[in-house]
Amino acid sequence: MINETTIPTPATPDVCTVAVLIDGAEIPGTFHVLSVSVTREVNRIPSAVLHLMDGDAATSTFEASNASYFVPGKKIEIQLGYRSQNDSVFKGIIIKHSIKIRKANSLLLVECRNEAVKMTSGIKSRYYTDKLDSDIMEEILGLYGLQKEVTATTPDLKEVVQYESTDWDFLLCRAEANGHVVLVGDDNKVVIAPPDTGASAVVKVNYGSTILELDAEIDSRWQSKGIKANSWNPTDQELTETEASEPSTTDNGNLSCSVLADVIGGEADTLRHGGKLSQPELQAWADGRLLKERLAKVRGRVRFQGFAGVLPGKIIEVTGIGERFEGKLYVSGVRHSVANGNWETDVQFGLNPEIFAERYNLRPLPAGGLFPGVSGLQIGVVTVLESDPDGEDRIKVRLPLVSASEEGTWARIATLDAGKERGTFFRPEIGDEVVVGFLGDDPRCPVVLGMCHSSAKPAPEPGKDTNHHKGYVSREKLKLTFDDEKKIILFETPGGNKLMLSEEDKGIIIEDQNGNKITLDDSGVKIESAKDLILKASKDMNAEGMNVELKAQTGFKASGTASAEVSGASTTIKGSATTTISGGIVQIN
Repeated sequence: MINETTIPTPATPDVCTVAVLIDGAEIPGTFHVLSVSVTREVNRIPSAVLHLMDGDAATSTFEASNASYFVPGKKIEIQLGYRSQNDSVFKGIIIKHSIKIRKANSLLLVECRNEAVKMTSGIKSRYYTDKLDSDIMEEILGLYGLQKEVTATTPDLKEVVQYESTDWDFLLCRAEANGHVVLVGDDNKVVIAPPDTGASAVVKVNYGSTILELDAEIDSRWQSKGIKANSWNPTDQELTETEASEPSTTDNGNLSCSVLADVIGGEADTLRHGGKLSQPELQAWADGRLLKERLAKVRGRVRFQGFAGVLPGKIIEVTGIGERFEGKLYVSGVRHSVANGNWETDVQFGLNPEIFAERYNLRPLPAGGLFPGVSGLQIGVVTVLESDPDGEDRIKVRLPLVSASEEGTWARIATLDAGKERGTFFRPEIGDEVVVGFLGDDPRCPVVLGMCHSSAKPAPEPGKDTNHHKGYVSREKLKLTFDDEKKIILFETPGGNKLMLSEEDKGIIIEDQNGNKITLDDSGVKIESAKDLILKASKDMNAEGMNVELKAQTGFKASGTASAEVSGASTTIKGSATTTISGGIVQIN
């Protein structure tokens, strides 16, 4: 049974003792440590700040600063306790060394971080395929030689892309997506797991005996009637939706989350994703967000006598503060402060309901920070189609929002297919309205993504809900059209030359502007000529059929320069008026 009237310190808390170890050895007693501040939080890297008295105006020296103890990169451990019975409250490395001179005194400031701070350095981009998020997080932690304890996640992910982010930011986002918290320990160990809300309290504090200060709040705006998550499933052509399960939380206060949610009212909140997420991934997302909300029901901080046994992720119990707030509370942060010979501990309880990506700007800088970036798509007007000075097949586009009069900037064209001496080339006309995007949001790197019709530049054919007709019409009215209703493909010139492939007419029709026509359909092949029809072959010409009939309205002539032959099992040569057979030699047999 925990005693709420005292803090379970290792010794009588009358004489606070501080030990600072550099590379495992305690610093000399000649260095006067004025104050110590150690901060640990859920989803944060532990930090510490030391203030040491340093600097002698008479000798113009800074003894502590000049010594080798507090050089950035040194390993440091801070121990706090009473009567030299100390407990370790921080282990890490020195990252910052600074001095301050004021009228009253001069100081050395030493800033430290846990070694996990190395994960915040450098922007990384990577592909991960066929892995769980827990596998990915373990892999990243292993790159830094950190010990790890990662609770397995559920969703099987076919592909995850880390794009232009630090490993720490990426790790935090993926942990939150699964409803996990990241706890960084002192022995280079990182624990990633769901909040343990069912654990026993490590300390019990009471107003009237052990509480020195307290701030607590209940904000109904952070409580919803539940959370749903959905995404578009292109396979089923419908939304995939899931609803968060109500989590178990710490037992505190006498106002339920549902009562608080009724204050604002409305329906369950919905998380939406435009891509395809699996059901398990949506479920983990929704469950994690709802758990974060529920652990934000009661938030605040409590201060009591210094105690090293409370850590982020643990549970404390607060009593004597009224029915609205007292009970077991989830510890989201701890700050140890030593000053003027006294050690006090501040415990932050309740989770921040905002997610990591909402509190920090995680996206890469627009244009790499080289320029103010261009956000979204822009409208442009084409001004030049040729003479790209760099020979990159670009066109010049004026952005009216930049200048209404200048020619503009050279832009590449995104097209249906592009490769070496192949691809589609449908360049817009000068004066056409185009949509322009920018690579990396850099205004120097525009790409024409497409063209726009409008009332000023209407489409060749007005839109209809039936949407049977599609096609292309060039500037000079050369047409390629598709009729899905009649199943017709039509190539057509403005002069009347046509090639039509028709399912409705069961054939192909070729027709020119002179009235000549070739029809291929279920009746056969028909060739019609408005004037002469000439068949000419450089070699042989053969005509074959069940019956072959050649008929002339006026005259018929068949001749062979070397020979001519008419033969058949039954052959008739007949003239209704005169029949003439002549030759050098005439043989009739």
